[in-house]
Amino acid sequence: MISLSREDFKGDSTALVSARGEVKLESLLNVTLRDILCASLSLDDGLSAIQNLAIGSSGNDELLFDVARAIEEILLRRPGLANAKLTELSVRLAFSEDRILPELLDLLDTRYTNGFRRTETELLPDIEAIPALLDILGQLSQAVLSTFKLNMRPLLPFLCDEILMTLDAIHARGHPPSTDLALGEVHYLTSILIEEGFYVGAELLLNRLMQISSLPEHEALNFEATHDYACVLTELGMYKEARDYLLELEDYARSEDDESKLAAVVLQLAVNNTRDNEIPYEKARALGDRAAGLYGRLIATGKATKDDLGLAHLVVGSSILANGWREGVSEAIDRLRKGLDVYMDEVDLANDRLMHMFKILVGLGFAHGLINNHESTERSLDYLERAKTIISNVENRGRPLLTELAAVENSIGWVCLTTDSDEFWEKGTDAFRHAIKIREDLFSKGSVSEIELLGSRLGFALSQFRNAEHPDETVNRQLREILVQFVPLFPTDSRAFPEVAIATYNIVWLAFRHGEEISPRLIRLLEDIDRMLSDARIQDDSIFIHGASLLLPLVDSSWNTLRKRASRLATHKSGLSAVGPVIAAMALAKMNLDAVGLGRTATMTSPVDETVRAIDRLMAAYWTGQTSLAKTVKAYYENKDYSSLATGLYGAAIDLKNVAAADSDFLESVEFIKATCVSLSDVLLRFALALENQYEAQIDRDKFDEMPESVSSTQYQYILAEDWLGLMKIADAYLQMVEQSEMVQAKPYLNAVFSNISRALRMMDDVAMIERRLLSMLGEVMNLRYYLRP
Repeated sequence: MISLSREDFKGDSTALVSARGEVKLESLLNVTLRDILCASLSLDDGLSAIQNLAIGSSGNDELLFDVARAIEEILLRRPGLANAKLTELSVRLAFSEDRILPELLDLLDTRYTNGFRRTETELLPDIEAIPALLDILGQLSQAVLSTFKLNMRPLLPFLCDEILMTLDAIHARGHPPSTDLALGEVHYLTSILIEEGFYVGAELLLNRLMQISSLPEHEALNFEATHDYACVLTELGMYKEARDYLLELEDYARSEDDESKLAAVVLQLAVNNTRDNEIPYEKARALGDRAAGLYGRLIATGKATKDDLGLAHLVVGSSILANGWREGVSEAIDRLRKGLDVYMDEVDLANDRLMHMFKILVGLGFAHGLINNHESTERSLDYLERAKTIISNVENRGRPLLTELAAVENSIGWVCLTTDSDEFWEKGTDAFRHAIKIREDLFSKGSVSEIELLGSRLGFALSQFRNAEHPDETVNRQLREILVQFVPLFPTDSRAFPEVAIATYNIVWLAFRHGEEISPRLIRLLEDIDRMLSDARIQDDSIFIHGASLLLPLVDSSWNTLRKRASRLATHKSGLSAVGPVIAAMALAKMNLDAVGLGRTATMTSPVDETVRAIDRLMAAYWTGQTSLAKTVKAYYENKDYSSLATGLYGAAIDLKNVAAADSDFLESVEFIKATCVSLSDVLLRFALALENQYEAQIDRDKFDEMPESVSSTQYQYILAEDWLGLMKIADAYLQMVEQSEMVQAKPYLNAVFSNISRALRMMDDVAMIERRLLSMLGEVMNLRYYLRP
């Protein structure tokens, strides 16, 4: 080990410049300490990094030296001296401008000296050991609070283990009052862990609390500990185990005739059943209504407050939303409105009640945003704006809520981005801009995670992509840069995978929706992401990640790859099994079109089977007509037989005419598909009859059903693309020449008509917006269970 001296810290100042300008030394020191605490940097490497930091002043020189000496003491296994040095530093910096550095030093002290101090107490008598252990538990409690404040969640597993061992050390001393004090402190910490979503750590501590509180001398805490443990098991997806505990608690509450405890248990049972997909939702909703009724009776007897009832409605409504199924949105709205009515009658609400009302308003805004029509979007934005007003009221009372404000702005942005009403788009862009500004400031202080900031930046970039009439390279570059920043998060944050998968879908969907080309550089990045997601698909069964596997082959026109992937998803246990066969059929139809000009070696296979017909009758009818026409064109290239050409065109005309009569519950691109098929069918039928009349071609009408009732193509002309209408007019003009000319003179016009029909065959998918329809179907399936973005 190389010993440090103050001379190691002498040297010239080095200018380190970032995007915002010169980086302060304290910021670099903070980053280094954060990396050490989160195990991103070893103590040895951290010591070297601190030693190599640029020195700007003698005061900073002194600070760096002291921090480095403290780390050296840890490496030399002298935790007592390290504790003394770090404590001295924390006290010295207590009134400095940098409020983060003292907390990081305290965490460093807790992380590397706490175990030594706890071990030391084993040699002390009870009268000295118990106060020391309680002091250590208090320091661990403060460390947990600082960890959440500084967004250093990787440190939490260590802290939870230390808390558990400290609790056991106190309990082992056999002093019930001290144990009760420690149990109360640890129970308080578990409530913080639950609120912040660190359920694994909460489960560890609550399990031990249940064991200790099952003893007669500590049983006062047993009910609450068991109830909270069941809550955590529910959040961890262990629904059956949680219900077993809750049913025991329900029996206990009934035996004690305690309606307050019974109401709490029934409410948690309602949440448990709501979150468990194996339980009928009717049973879960009935339990929620029963819990609300119990709280109503408790209010009447003075054993509960209106706040308890409002919270019950909030818990049930938010649980329905958290389950992710769109079918439950209307019921969630009903419960949340009942909760809002409770607070609307109150005046001069306290901060905690204002926060409950804030959560209800945010839930209502989120729920209405999911309905995605103009009226619901207006309601959603109204609720979210009211939530922002509550944040302002609470902040005026001295409680900063920038994290919540950024989340609300982010929600407003996504609600506006996902609506089809362009009047809201500019408001969404402004909301994203505000959210980014707040989150960048919070991120610099370590108060939000990087994925939250990237989510807002991604929403802003997508808003610009959607708002622009023709997105330029600047927008494409922004999207590339944001997607690249998600990649380093893959190993450490599982949320990065669905975020990138959803972002990929949104980019492809908006490009097809606006008829824009995705830049080649962005496509190359999507190829890299697709390869990374292919590894994630093995581990993660997320519908978003699997659905994104179909996007790149679609954009890249890799029809064989698309067919293989879509066929695999046809057997997927999620809702993708409903769209996989249709996308596989589209890929096969595209391969058929490619085979038209490949000669005799290429074969064509019908993309339509019973599965495709059952899923989408409209597309089945469309591909039947398209494949019939493709086979006819290919056959004429090979044999130049007018009779087979006329028969094939006649049959294709019938098949395409049948598309107009096909029903579809899914409305995306329906009118475009029918208009394309009807207009092309008229040309094909007229060409077939011209061949029959002018060239004595024989149409084998016995092979086909009767021609369906005629549908005028003029009613669809207003929605068809100009290129397509021009092509049909040119074909119509040449057909007139064929019909009015002698056989020899008509040959050039006949070839021109056939050439136009071949061109129409290649164009019809784009004109009918087939890819857009299937992308929309894929998005609807992926969105059946919505993603809760951070």
